[in-house]
Amino acid sequence: MNAPGVARLLRPCLGRRGLVLVLGLMAMQAPEPALAAKQDPAAVADAVRRAVAATVPANADIILGRVSGAQHMDACTQPLNVTVTGQEPYLQAAAACPAPAWRLYVSVTVDAKMAVVVVARPIPAGQSIQDADLALREEPLSLYAGRRVFYQPGEVTGSIAILTLSPGTIVTGSAVQRPFIVQAGQIIMVDVINGAVDLTLDARADQAGRLGDRIMVTNLSSGRHFQAALTASGAVVQLGR
Repeated sequence: MNAPGVARLLRPCLGRRGLVLVLGLMAMQAPEPALAAKQDPAAVADAVRRAVAATVPANADIILGRVSGAQHMDACTQPLNVTVTGQEPYLQAAAACPAPAWRLYVSVTVDAKMAVVVVARPIPAGQSIQDADLALREEPLSLYAGRRVFYQPGEVTGSIAILTLSPGTIVTGSAVQRPFIVQAGQIIMVDVINGAVDLTLDARADQAGRLGDRIMVTNLSSGRHFQAALTASGAVVQLGR
């Protein structure tokens, strides 16, 4: 029975002062509304750790930032959805609860080592790099985060050192460049492929190019300009693509 109903029932028996006392006691004894359970930060940390572990090397140490903010969230009633963004070793994980809806961002540092190409002996700037100049060595990701590195010596062999490289230096894409295999003005043979038809013509390179580049060339017979791709087997034009 609610308080107004109790008041009507007891007023004839207790009088005004007694009624006020009884209602006051009832108010003091009224149960407090139950508080919603809060999220366990350890559960959030476990979910983030599992999601990150699926994207990094098996030997990586995963270091999480603060997850204590989870204790201010209502307890999630469904499995957390975790998305991982960024580039190793610095990542960010977003732990999202479907119900009740909330999202918590957690910074993640990945401490791992991978075998990368390093300099085995001094390489002067401008020198063509040979197999004997290189070695593989495990290095922490943090030493080359955000830079292009190489995982096999063959990816670097034949390149030209842009800078003087000391032994132990991690070889990065900014330190080397592929040599020019065609010089501007050079007469080259171009393989023109159109479906099953394959013919060869002589052309003059209008610009220098490295393996993998596309350069402008001029057909010596017609004077027509067109692009050719420089491949390991020579200059190629693929028609009909």
